[in-house]
Amino acid sequence: MMSLPDVNALHARGRWPPPEGPRVAIVGSRRPSPYGEAVAEQLATDLARAGVMVVSGLALGIDAAAHRGALNGGGITVAVMGTGVDVVYPASNSRLAEEILAGGGALVSQFPDGTIPRRQNFPARNWTMAAISDVVVVVEAGEGSGALITAEAALHLHKEVMAVPGSVFSPLSVGTHGLLRDGAGLVQNARDILAVVGRGGEVLDDPLVPPERLGFALRPERDGIVAHLSDVLALSAADIARKLQLPVSEVLGRLTALELDGAVRRQEAGYVRALRRGKERA
Repeated sequence: MMSLPDVNALHARGRWPPPEGPRVAIVGSRRPSPYGEAVAEQLATDLARAGVMVVSGLALGIDAAAHRGALNGGGITVAVMGTGVDVVYPASNSRLAEEILAGGGALVSQFPDGTIPRRQNFPARNWTMAAISDVVVVVEAGEGSGALITAEAALHLHKEVMAVPGSVFSPLSVGTHGLLRDGAGLVQNARDILAVVGRGGEVLDDPLVPPERLGFALRPERDGIVAHLSDVLALSAADIARKLQLPVSEVLGRLTALELDGAVRRQEAGYVRALRRGKERA
């Protein structure tokens, strides 16, 4: 078992220690599917609305979605870092780090200022994340994922571990389904987590927003997202969400509807407008 730092002695930027209340860590793949990213963000939004502090690791993918969701829900989120708190890694999340601080959250680390990212730092960071949380929720984790280290740490520390099920065809479901097989709590929506942290009586307006609230009801010709897409240069769902100042979960829902209709095409780098016989699908 890895030795843990005194959580009250962590290096910090922002408000630390945070206000009293339940803390839930949401962790997962750095390269999630649109489904995983949307679920992580919506869970975090719903938890934040119920007064739960969301903890994650400021990494790309699920971590970033969890932090964004908590901010969208008007709550507090804490990023546990594998660097010094003055070294944001990855650098592309620098703006997100500032938003976390502006929202009353904190960046914390067991490593002194100036510490650069090193591979050996992140397993220790994952243990610290589990140590400061009451529950660890895993959203999409392939075999050998660092998120599974956080889950293992939580089990050693007698914390609750929960997982979100995924597609049986996806390698990103291997880790989460293994956790569920071994007894982790099933997460179908935020209410499942709130029941564990003693907030089961909280009323949520939108626990995992239904499809019609995600924009599936919009006809492609009326969906303004299409006007912001290029025929050539792909944009990610996160890029589109930032541009339109919308939750990623909503943008992903609308993009899914547009893709099913043939109005947009998904590429490795993101989404582009689809062309039909030389004419734009508007």
